[in-house]
Amino acid sequence: MSEIVKLTSKDLDEFYHLYLYAFNNQDSEERRAFFNDRYQHSQVYGLLHGDELSSGMLSIPFKVNFHGVIYKMNGIGDVMSYPEFGGHGAITALMRQAFSDMRRDGVALSYLAPFSYEFYRRFGYEEVFDRAVYKIKNTDLPRVKISEERGQFLRLPLNEAVPLIDEVYENNEQSRNGGVHRDDWWWHYLGLKHPAWQVGVYLEDGKNASGYVIYEAAGDTFKIQEIMYTNQISYQYLQRFICQHESMFARFEYASGDPKGYPDVMANPYVVSVNIQPYMMARIINLQKFMNDYPFIQKVKSLRLGVKDSLIPQNNGIWRLKVNVNGTSFEKISENEQNLADIHLDIQNLTKAFMGYRQLAYLKQVGKITGNIESIRNLDLALRNESPMLWDYF
Repeated sequence: MSEIVKLTSKDLDEFYHLYLYAFNNQDSEERRAFFNDRYQHSQVYGLLHGDELSSGMLSIPFKVNFHGVIYKMNGIGDVMSYPEFGGHGAITALMRQAFSDMRRDGVALSYLAPFSYEFYRRFGYEEVFDRAVYKIKNTDLPRVKISEERGQFLRLPLNEAVPLIDEVYENNEQSRNGGVHRDDWWWHYLGLKHPAWQVGVYLEDGKNASGYVIYEAAGDTFKIQEIMYTNQISYQYLQRFICQHESMFARFEYASGDPKGYPDVMANPYVVSVNIQPYMMARIINLQKFMNDYPFIQKVKSLRLGVKDSLIPQNNGIWRLKVNVNGTSFEKISENEQNLADIHLDIQNLTKAFMGYRQLAYLKQVGKITGNIESIRNLDLALRNESPMLWDYF
């Protein structure tokens, strides 16, 4: 007989050994350090067969910034089972329990990194975050001129750089399209997990950072993890710092959370390879909370959304949406999502559209949703259509 339980600090070693086996990882002091830190900041679920832990997963509480709206978001990680216990619905049971607890805690969204998109679509998740991966040879790097020499440039380990760069990250537009609000513990965790990460920081006035680049040496490749800047001068300094490594590395690579490729920044765009790659998935947990707080960009005349969610029944049904000068009204008018509505869609495609990954008109065109074309076009005009961006992984 199996039982779902919430695990505590006393269960850490047992959960860790499941993690090592399930993901074929090797134990090390560094791995145990970052694993323990993540475990202590997570809601940890386990499935017991008798007294033996057979399956487990983490639900990590975060907050995300979506165009100025702060939503609670739980990141799902370390979804795993011993092979002899696989295929018996363990992950479904764990997910259902996690979803129930998230709703209780007022969580609106959940993100995860999939090993299989097909597998996690069964749980209502959908691709929402992509990355643009740039690759260039050192011989093709541009020559960067600084328009005005001023300020100071520092090179620091990540843990020392955090007090300088945290505000740059939080205030950057690129962190506000669904990006994670990084609490102190998460910055600390990133340093534990990535001890080789270094940071180049530009201080425009000698005290306050206005730009930074997180990077690491990976053999003959200079790998950039993150670039954030506030103005042209900080952008130039970061560019020059990166290019000053041309004699040390044969190749340069940058995986950007902004999924739009920008080869045109190069004098000769042919010299840079840009590939758009799928990254992470998302799903709406509490539809009513998500919609009530959503930053609509214009009014929405009253329309009915028929929403299907096979894992979270509270999201199912016909919902009436109206947005005007008095705010947002979103109320359920029927429990049966197949009743008459202006637009019918499942929770995956609703998540994609409202987070700005795809427009509703496109989803109708490819047969993912159905509905009145005028209602679809009008609602599209009220939704955020900037590409969602995620710079973190869990």
